[in-house]
Parts: sequence; C-alpha cells; structure tokens
Amino acid sequence: MKNQGKNKSKKLANLTPFILAIILSFMFTCIFFPGLGGTGLASESSLGEITPKRIIPSTVLTLARSKQIARKNSPTLASVRERVLQAQETIAQARAEYLPTLSLDGSWGYTQDTDASSTSANENSYTHGISATQVLFDGFERKYSLISAEWEERQSFEAQREAENLLVWSVASAYLEVQLTREDIKIAASDMAYNQELAKEAQAKEKAGTGSLSDLLNFKTKVNSARSSLIRAQQAQREAVYVLAALMGYKDSRLPPGMKLASLKNLPVPAPASGKTDLKMEILLENRPDLKQSQHAIQEARAQIQGKKSNFFPTVSLTGSYGVSSVDKSHYLNDKDYMGASLGINVSFEIFSGGSTRSKVRQAESKKRELEKSLEEAKIMAQSEIRSAADNITSAREQLGLQEKNASLVEKTRDLVEKEYKAGQQSLVRLNQAQNDLVVTQGDLASARVSLILALEAYDYYTGQNI
Repeated sequence: MKNQGKNKSKKLANLTPFILAIILSFMFTCIFFPGLGGTGLASESSLGEITPKRIIPSTVLTLARSKQIARKNSPTLASVRERVLQAQETIAQARAEYLPTLSLDGSWGYTQDTDASSTSANENSYTHGISATQVLFDGFERKYSLISAEWEERQSFEAQREAENLLVWSVASAYLEVQLTREDIKIAASDMAYNQELAKEAQAKEKAGTGSLSDLLNFKTKVNSARSSLIRAQQAQREAVYVLAALMGYKDSRLPPGMKLASLKNLPVPAPASGKTDLKMEILLENRPDLKQSQHAIQEARAQIQGKKSNFFPTVSLTGSYGVSSVDKSHYLNDKDYMGASLGINVSFEIFSGGSTRSKVRQAESKKRELEKSLEEAKIMAQSEIRSAADNITSAREQLGLQEKNASLVEKTRDLVEKEYKAGQQSLVRLNQAQNDLVVTQGDLASARVSLILALEAYDYYTGQNI
C-alpha cells in the first residue's frame, strides 16, 4: 500500500506541470481568442465562467437625487398625471359644445298591406339625409361648463403638486431613517470593537494572574450585547432601505447594485427661510397646493351654480337638413327628383319642472358654502403646521449644538475613566457606565443631526416649497 501511495504521488508530481500548462493555455485561448472555442455561444459561456465578476461602480445617492428618482419613477405620480390629462379632455368636451352637430342618417322600411282589395300589397321605402344643429343660446350653460372644466383642470394641477410634495416628504423621511440606522450600526460596531479590545486585555491579565475572571466575563457580555444591538440595527436598516426603494419607484423594493447613501456628516443642512413666519404667513398659505386646490374647487362650485341657473332660460337652436326619400328604389343624395331640404329655428323653454331647477341651484350653493368652510378650517390647520415646523427648526438647531458639545465631553470622560481603570484607580462599574453614556450620547447626536434636517424638510413640506 505504501508503494502504491508513493507511485501515485510520483504520477501526480509528474502530471502537475502538464496539467498546469493545459489550464494556462486554455485560459489564454479563451481570454484572447474567444472565437476559437467552438460556436459563439460556447466561447461566451466559457469566458463568463473563468473571468471574475464585473465590478459595478458605486453611485452616491444624495437626498436630492433620491427625490428626483422618486418623482420620475413613482406610479402614484403617474396616476395623478393621468388625472390632469382627464381634466384637459373635459375642457375639450366643453369647448366642443360651441360647435355644430352634424349627423348622417339613412333608413329602409318595408310595409305589407293585408287588405285583399289593395292593388299594392308590398312597399319598400328609403330615406337618406344629413342634418345639422347649432345651439345659438342655452342660458350660458356652455360658458359655465367650460369655466367649471378649467377650474377642475387647475385643481388637478394642484393635486399633482400636493402628491409630489407628499412623495418628496416621504422620501426624505425614509432617506433620513436609513441614515439613522447607519449611524446606529456604526455606534454598535464601535462599541463591540471597544469591548473586544478590553476583553483581550482582560483575558491576558487573567492568564497572567493580574486580572480577575469577572472582568473578562463582563467585557464578553458587553461584546455580546453590542453584537445584539448591531444585529437589530442592521435589520432596521434593511427594512428602511426597502421602504426607501419602494418610494423611489423600484419594483423589487431594492436599490440598484452599487448605489450607496451619502454620509450623514456630508449631508448639506439647508438654511431656514429668512424672515418671521407671522409676517409672511399669507404668502406661505398661498403657496400650499392643498389650499389652492380648495380655492379652485370653490370657483368651480360658483360656475356650477350659474350653470344650474341656465335652465331658467330657453334654448335656441338653428337646425337644417338635406336628404332624399323614395319608394321601391334607393337614390343618392344628388338625385334632384327626390331631394328635399329644410332650415329652421327651434326654441325650447321649460315652463315647469316641479321645482327641480331651483332645488339644483340651492344644492350647488350649499356645496359652495361647504367648500368655503372647509377652506377656513384648512387655513387654520395650515397655520398651526407652519408655526410648529418653524419652532421645530429652532429647537432642533439648539439640540444639535448641545449634543455636539455633550458628545465631545462624554468621549473625553470615557477615555479618562478607561485610563484610570487600567491604572487601578476606577472600578469596572464606572468604566461600564462611561462607555454606556458614550454609546447613548453618540446615538443622541446622530438623532439630533437627522432631526434638524427632517425639521427643515417638514417646514418646506408644510409651506409647499419642497419641490
């Protein structure tokens, strides 16, 4: 058996250079002469198997870029844009009422006389003609139908703006949520690495007899706790990324390969709008798409009231027709022997309808008053939202300044306590507390950064300035 093993080893040793030469030759041929490997499909398949995976260049996803992608890809905005097109078609239909109506008609009839004394038992009748109707006056119904359609179109534009504002605000919230989870991951990873280093030192001291086992177990416990926080933060990040990708319109709720978010520290913090909120409140309210939409709805309701009142007036139409009528044989419209033409004015005036018209007018007026009251309430709520958003910016800026100072102080304190602990001047409990304080403070600092940017985004959203 030993000799057989040696013989195998010798054979493998002798074959190894030959095998390596074959492999290198095959790789050289496939890479530089892919067309020599049989058919084109075979050569491409071989090349794909031996070449390394293509490196996808990374793309930095900023907050502004994420908003642009969402506005471009969002199915919600696509459906809202279709509503705008529908409103434009309503205007086209209202304008069509000013044009005449042309109709081409034809008929064939068969009559059978069952009277035995009749000489003609069967008869065919044919008619062909063209008619036109032009409404001259309809109590201004067409006018106010067109005005109503135009106000409806303006509402649809403001509804589109409102949908874009809401989408951009949602994307900003989701983007910043991802940023916050990234900071949580960094903090948990840093905490774990810190305690791992202390655990190594404690293990070395415990083996040398200069340290205690309880210290080693403490740091191992802290490492496990930090690892648990890291796992939770990673899961939270995955969930936040799914939400962000869905809002950006990616069908599989995943960001494209190579796309990475910009660092939280590199995110630009926009300056708050200048001036006092109270002094320019009316200007801010005028820019809100939801309030504009309500104002346009009131204008549409006013036009609808006038449209309902048009039923109090008569309708005057100009009518004309041209055609042929014959028996037993169909004739064309140019046959003068059977030709007939007519021209006239038709007047229609409804004298009594059981009070239906007055009821419709009162109903339309009630709808207008309802919309006016709803607008008043919406303005009150909008002022509250704008003032709260402005105050949140001030508060968030102060919080960020305090957290930046506090994080620096706590980190210095932790470093001092660590040195004192290693020198035997501080207890393990104090070191644990100092490290816990640092972790909490770092989390508070990240939250403060996100809160400030989110407060600025909220102000732009509530004032209709985020797009």
